[in-house]
Amino acid sequence: MPSSTDTNDRAKVITLVQQKGGSGKSTLAVNLAAVSGQNNPPAAADDPCPVVAAGIDRQGSLEDWAARVPEDRLPFDYVVTKGRIGEIPDLVKDPAVRRVFVDTPGFMETDPDAPMDADPLGSGNTAKAMEEVLETTDLAIVPITPDWLTRRPAEFTIERVLKPRGVKFLVVINMWDSGNDRENAEGIRPELEKLRNWCRERNYPHATVAIRRYKIHSKAPEDGLTVIQYPESGTALRAREDFYKLALTVEQAL
Repeated sequence: MPSSTDTNDRAKVITLVQQKGGSGKSTLAVNLAAVSGQNNPPAAADDPCPVVAAGIDRQGSLEDWAARVPEDRLPFDYVVTKGRIGEIPDLVKDPAVRRVFVDTPGFMETDPDAPMDADPLGSGNTAKAMEEVLETTDLAIVPITPDWLTRRPAEFTIERVLKPRGVKFLVVINMWDSGNDRENAEGIRPELEKLRNWCRERNYPHATVAIRRYKIHSKAPEDGLTVIQYPESGTALRAREDFYKLALTVEQAL
């Protein structure tokens, strides 16, 4: 649970977390950090960036992506702890930092068979790093996708990991294929409505905006781009619109 000593003066931590890999946590973390950094530039050219993207994944996916973006075009700072303890809390204490977006591993070190009254995170290195991040988290973003297999892990993450710690969370619908999810006679997108109903049935707060699936997102890490740098096109405009709206939702939820 976030510390009782937290104040509005310290950096806010937004953590992307989902037990299952492949739900787009890194894409959400990098692009939310990019939009936040664009909207909160350093006060002076020599000042540190007030927005930091942090990765605790030992594979360093966030680092691989951010390192490909030219430094003068990267709108945030980044650190990759690779499971080391103490670095995220130090960021939170840094008076120059206002927002920290944390990308977590594409798997979560958990024991799904742990008793309901036991902590399923376990005691391994990844679990310890996750525990430290969750202690500082102000808002956890839990992505789900149209892939049915992401939903049970999302529910596990919420019910067994976040709720017992009192961590505030927001479900985000990611990789939604808007092109194939046509409106019916009532003007409803059936696939999108199914995902929203899944959240409503469980009383899970969820973002109104869904992040649409575009090939440009999947190519961005290799191309060294964040959503604010996509070459101008109709797709790029819609992709940016999704993330601008989601970033606003996140700020309102903090």
